[in-house]
Amino acid sequence: MSIQRGRLLKRNYLFAVLILLVGFGGLLGYDLYFKPYVLSGTVVKIKVADGRLLPKNYELKPADLYLDSVQTKDIPAGVITDIGQVANKITNVNLTNGSILTDSLVDVSGLEPLQDEGIFPIPKEAIYAINGSLRSRDKVDIYLVEEKQASQRSGETPGGNSGLQKTPPGAAPSDSAGAAVQEIPDKPQQQVFLAGVTVNYVRTEDNNDVLDSEHGNNNNRFTSTGKVAAPELKLKKSDGQLLGQYLEQGMKLWIVRVE
Repeated sequence: MSIQRGRLLKRNYLFAVLILLVGFGGLLGYDLYFKPYVLSGTVVKIKVADGRLLPKNYELKPADLYLDSVQTKDIPAGVITDIGQVANKITNVNLTNGSILTDSLVDVSGLEPLQDEGIFPIPKEAIYAINGSLRSRDKVDIYLVEEKQASQRSGETPGGNSGLQKTPPGAAPSDSAGAAVQEIPDKPQQQVFLAGVTVNYVRTEDNNDVLDSEHGNNNNRFTSTGKVAAPELKLKKSDGQLLGQYLEQGMKLWIVRVE
């Protein structure tokens, strides 16, 4: 009997040691592998001296950013996971050390105006035609149409003889970055006035944002929360001033979505 008891004790000790090893192994596996790799994700964070912050409209440098692993439950919506997405981008808010970056905290779409740019509202009465599918962050080309010709030829397209005007003699049309724009192929007498302009906001008549649905933009563009009335465009200040001069002369704008 004593021999059997001795064997049972040894077996029980062995089981206890095995359970202990499995328990420690499981804890180590959870902490060293499962938690950091399965239950976590890599995010971009802000690096700044303690007690300091990066102000709004600050241009982020690569030295201001670093990658870190964060538990999945703590990762916010729209998180940035690549430093290249936000390097040299402008901050939308003040940021402190260790802040997890999201697309709402940093101007990843280039909507914030630079020092030589502004956000120019286009009055409804100055619009000859505009895409009903226009949304924030779209790119548009702008044509100039004489008010008299616009009323006579409202059924024609930019490819036809719609009265689109050239820029003043000796002045080349430009995009919002100031680059010269080539004439429309096969229509040397017609030119895009401004090309590749960024749309910051699209407003309804009651000044609400036009979205695809109540839950936001989803880019299907089949429905919308309101009728497009007027856009707000990001332009170089010089282009905005020139555009204002044409509007004072009674010109209309044909706003065409290209991207």
